Amino acid sequence: MASDANATLQASTTKTATYQPTTGLDLITGTPNRGLVARVIYSAASAASGTDTVTFEIDESSDNSTFTNIVVSDQPVTLPTSGSASGEIFMRFFTKKRYVRLSAIFSSSAHTDTITYTADIVSSIP
Repeated sequence: MASDANATLQASTTKTATYQPTTGLDLITGTPNRGLVARVIYSAASAASGTDTVTFEIDESSDNSTFTNIVVSDQPVTLPTSGSASGEIFMRFFTKKRYVRLSAIFSSSAHTDTITYTADIVSSIP
């Protein structure tokens, strides 16, 4: 699926714990009436011990400072205890707010699990 390089929601990053960026992507006037889709591409290597899940969320803000959650992915990523996992998650959203960000919420902070991911915004109607 094609995407606009200017609509990067999250540049490639590797995280070991919950991550909520301090600022978001400026949509200027919110989303079009049809909404948008956040595409998250991820890969995770095996964990040192235990197992965690990571749930992605879309947050919105009027001032790029105080964010409120608007969408929670219905596909949490289970970080593997052996091998690896990779895939894509699509999250449809609509907002009238100016800013959006992608948060990665780990189910536990007691392990050394990692996930690498990137996200962009794609049109919900090609």
